[in-house]
Amino acid sequence: MTRVPNLLISVAAGLAATISVLAIMQARQDTSLLKYVVLSIVGIGFFYAFLRYRKQIIQSVMEKRYITAGIALLSVYTLISLMDWPLFVNRPWYETVIIDLISLAAIFCFFSFIAFLLLKGGSRWQRTDASKWQILWYMLPMIFVWMFYLLAFFPGNMSPDSLNHWRQVENMEFNNWHPFAYTMVILVLTQIWDSPAVIVIFQILLMSFVYAYGIYSFRQYGLGKRIAWVAALLWAVLPINGIFSTILWKDVVYSTFIVFLTIFVMKTILQEGENLRTWSGIAIFTVALLGIAFFRNNGLPIAVLTAIGMLLVYRRSWKQLLTPLVLVSALYIVVTGPVFTAYDIQSANPNESMSIPTQQIAAVVSQDGELTEEQLAYLDTILPIEDWDAYNPYLTDRIKFHDNFKDDVIVADMGKYLSVWFDIVKQNPAIVIEAYLKQTSLVWQINKPIDGYTNPYTIDVDPNEMGLETKPVSQTLYDVLEYGLETSRYHTEELFWRPAVFSILIILFSLIASRKLGAIAWLPILPVLFNTATILVGLPAQDYRYQVSNAMVSIFFLLFACLYKKGKEPGDGERTVRTRQP
Repeated sequence: MTRVPNLLISVAAGLAATISVLAIMQARQDTSLLKYVVLSIVGIGFFYAFLRYRKQIIQSVMEKRYITAGIALLSVYTLISLMDWPLFVNRPWYETVIIDLISLAAIFCFFSFIAFLLLKGGSRWQRTDASKWQILWYMLPMIFVWMFYLLAFFPGNMSPDSLNHWRQVENMEFNNWHPFAYTMVILVLTQIWDSPAVIVIFQILLMSFVYAYGIYSFRQYGLGKRIAWVAALLWAVLPINGIFSTILWKDVVYSTFIVFLTIFVMKTILQEGENLRTWSGIAIFTVALLGIAFFRNNGLPIAVLTAIGMLLVYRRSWKQLLTPLVLVSALYIVVTGPVFTAYDIQSANPNESMSIPTQQIAAVVSQDGELTEEQLAYLDTILPIEDWDAYNPYLTDRIKFHDNFKDDVIVADMGKYLSVWFDIVKQNPAIVIEAYLKQTSLVWQINKPIDGYTNPYTIDVDPNEMGLETKPVSQTLYDVLEYGLETSRYHTEELFWRPAVFSILIILFSLIASRKLGAIAWLPILPVLFNTATILVGLPAQDYRYQVSNAMVSIFFLLFACLYKKGKEPGDGERTVRTRQP
């Protein structure tokens, strides 16, 4: 008897939610009919399911106040992240209120439904026997799918950054402007096969191994076989993984180590710290920290802070945890100090870390903000005042790579530069805050700003003097994959190609996991959190690769939230999924 009323309510709610959510994101004339149709169908189906289980959903979400509060706060943030701010400012206030409230309610219902599904079902956290051969089996579908990307974009996709690494190997003149460790990987592997394809194969094997190892680790602690295979197949066909496995970027290897470290932290929780008392566990932890520290120039703080977080939580194993922390820190200092000096390897330009201050100064100058004569005179020694108008709110390259930009003035007296910047910030808070929010849009905003951009990936080999060029093994395969990638970019950019989506999901899954596994379930978020923090203080461009680790690791936070600990069940204590043996 309730089916017809529920269906009618679902149709009304689905259409209202679709119209409202799209209205906060973009102008009607900029929204394709396909988006309206697809989201309406999804919305109607979602609300029909929501109404069917509304009592259980309310019980699951309302059982713990922090779950309710967490979902509410996350819903508000998601709403803010989805907004097109010029539309928000210029729309009549009553229309804004109606649209925002409907959108907020829809987002809250969506997050509540996900929480209900994960809280209602799951696998019991307990040790089970799982063969290590499963790692190989989980790797196979990923290798199979990603090899098609290599055949299409053979010998691999290379941007100017990629070519910089390759050029260093060709000339045997090294620097650490782009991580020296990745250059060494290229140097070693090209002794086997002098082609970018060997680096792509290495990345495919590394990524597939880490993903498969993670899935196997969850199988060891109760994750169902079907869920494990769904995860492996899903991660194999996800376009993000496919295209990034073929791009010669240090960010691919670095992000894979972020995933590896996150898996290790999760496994430590599932093993209740037992792995910290074994040499193999400490060795794995050390390798993960080394990978993060050396494969991106901002990696050391992330590795160190995560290790300190682990040390604080597992204080009884402080001796074991202190060893990799000291070893990695000491090795980094020695390699980037005496070793680099001995072999004449140039260190990274410290001005690279000044992206945010430089952008904020450029915003103030280009918008005729409040500046003293002394400040103008100083800034003129760095870049002629009229050239600061080259400022782009989302990209530092227009300033820092300007022909007249003298970064040596900044490097010579970094303290003075920061002092001038700080004074300018105090004098122009509104301009500076706006500049910061635009520059970091990639991190916090799902909806790409109307005047902004997103650089999700690179295709082909950039023009170069070294004879490297794209030579597809199959032009048909190239055309199909390129069309698929561009289609996903055009129609689902907000879903797949803006990392803020995955950041929000990671927080949601961690919140749910904390209900099922305890407060310690928040510990695995540290590598992602610290990586995001370093990006927020030094993001140079809207390149997806800087936050691709959030997309790569998100599946493991979902799997983590699928497990539950005895005594942490919701109030009714019901479970629909039982632990499966291999």
